[in-house]
Parts: sequence; structure tokens; C-alpha cells
Amino acid sequence: MFKAGTLITVISLTLAVHTSHAQMLPQHQHHSYQPLSDTGEKETMAEVSLDYVELRGNDGGEIEGDFSYGDDQNKFVAEVDYERGGGETEKNELWALYSRAISAKWNFLLGIRHDFQLETTSRNWIAVGVTGETPYSFEMDAVFFYGKSGSTAFRLEGEYELKLTQKWILAPRIELNFFGQNDETQGSGSGLSELEIGLRLMYEITKKFSPYIGVHYEREIGNAADFAREEGEDVDSTVWVLGFRAWF
Repeated sequence: MFKAGTLITVISLTLAVHTSHAQMLPQHQHHSYQPLSDTGEKETMAEVSLDYVELRGNDGGEIEGDFSYGDDQNKFVAEVDYERGGGETEKNELWALYSRAISAKWNFLLGIRHDFQLETTSRNWIAVGVTGETPYSFEMDAVFFYGKSGSTAFRLEGEYELKLTQKWILAPRIELNFFGQNDETQGSGSGLSELEIGLRLMYEITKKFSPYIGVHYEREIGNAADFAREEGEDVDSTVWVLGFRAWF
């Protein structure tokens, strides 16, 4: 099994080599991001994006995707984010967002996120953030959340696509979750609480469909790890993944 340090080293070497030598690959952004039209025309369109549909080891899986409707400047987005691990649901989110382009490569996001919970009370959050592409074509999402009784959280996601050949693509991915307070019932701790790192090897059958295999690592950190240990749960796991990415 891979350890976190091994996976981070592989990702770091991948990015270093590609930055120095390889040609950049145009990316399909999360939240159905589209570059602003050169003609300035506003064409209304609907789009479905399935960013991750995958099976994971240890009876796990993930479904992350969205439906958007709008033009280059303004979009309304409905997004789902579901994760399962160890035979239990770890994340079950439904988002409703307004997305507005603020530059050629960045969108402003405003909306709500609902967390479905089976064993504890479901939660609602106000979501405010940005999504877009940094220099060297890093795709980034940064979203701040404000919830009931002044609860706060912050999520930072990043992904990079390295074109190995015309068809093969290597995609490292990272997600960091921060919370402003401890919540033992939800298993989250103040500060950096959760870390996820993944590496996926994709084969682009068409521009709109790419199956992949990979490895996924996640870890509870700080107080969240202490809460997990008290419940007799593992604080980290590494699993293989098998899935596909599509959009239409």
C-alpha cells in the first residue's frame, strides 16, 4: 500500500517535470467552467459534468458532478458530491450555486450547500468562493462556508492534468478541509481537519469521456483524528480507484 509521503513525492515529481518540459493541456473545469467568449456573445447552454464516478477499495466510491445552465458570464449550477468508505457514507452534499465570470479564467461562486446526515442532524451552509485556473494551469476551488450558530468551514481543492501522450493523462488531486470549531458529533476538528490526495491515470477515449485507474489517500488531522481514535476508527486509509470522467 502507498503511504502519504510516497504519493506526495510522486505528485511533486510529476508537476516538476511537466512544468519544465511538457506542453500544457486545456482542462475541463469543475462547476462547468467555460472560458469567456472571444466574440463577447452570450450563448445560453446546458451542460452536465461528471468529474468523478468511481469505485474504491474497502467498499468505497465517489460521485462528483454538476448540471449548469447559463452563458459565459452567468450560470446556475446544481452539484452533488458523494463519498463512501469502509461501507459507510462519508460525504453526501448537494449544492445550489450562482456562478459569475470575474475574469477570463476565474468565476465567483455564491449559493448554499446541504449536507445529508443519517446519524446526526443535517446541516446547511452558505457558500462563497471562487473557482478557476492559476498560472501553470492548476485548477483550483476555494470556498468559505458559514453555517448555523456561527459555524465556519473552508475547503480548498486543486487538480492538475499532465498530458503524457495524445491519449494518456496523469491527474494529481488534493483537497483540504478546515473548520472554525470542534464538532465531535460530525467528527470535525478546528483548523485543518481532513486531507485527501489522489493520483489518477486517465485514457481519453474522446474529448468528453475518459476512464481511469488510480490511488486515493485520505487522513483525519488534529482534533478530528483524536475523535476518530476515540471511536476506534482509523485516521487514514489508502485505496485503489477505478472510474471515469465525462461531460456533455
